[in-house]
Amino acid sequence: MYFIPSDSLSRLSVVMADSAVEMMNLRAVLDPLIKNFIQVSIVIGPLSLVVLIMLLKKIEIDNPDRIRWK
Repeated sequence: MYFIPSDSLSRLSVVMADSAVEMMNLRAVLDPLIKNFIQVSIVIGPLSLVVLIMLLKKIEIDNPDRIRWK
């Protein structure tokens, strides 16, 4: 049914980006500066976590003794 496997990081990032866009629309009564900060935080935060996980997985492939997922 899906083109991207359910355990894929790219699917996770798409879902997080979609939820970030939906959360941006809920901030109608705040000051524009605060809204901009929240929007940037909502987008950059999850993306940085995805990049961190991808980096750790790459390190694990190159040197399995350095990373333990337990």
